[in-house]
Amino acid sequence: MATFSQVKAILDQLVAGKDPTRLKTKHGGDAFRWDTADALRNAVVSFSKGQYRLIDPAMIANGKGAQTHLVRILSGPFEGYPQMPFRGPYATAAQIQTIKDWIDEGAKDSP
Repeated sequence: MATFSQVKAILDQLVAGKDPTRLKTKHGGDAFRWDTADALRNAVVSFSKGQYRLIDPAMIANGKGAQTHLVRILSGPFEGYPQMPFRGPYATAAQIQTIKDWIDEGAKDSP
């Protein structure tokens, strides 16, 4: 069973060393808030084409984790945007699977 702690560690690793001010300016202040599972479930990212909820609630716990914006942008490219995080490091297939599993299993807080 995938846990929020695992997902948080993956996401933290992917943005480690990135300029947090630039990330917030580029994608919105809430985009990189994942201190809690609730914050990640409600995170919205801004792109030039609009705002996207990283994890649409309709895609939680029903086998649709692969269709979430979070998984699609990490798998990239997505809707004309390059794979994220920009210029890497990129998530491995195993890391993406962990994130998909967590979403498919209900995107719950870690026990």
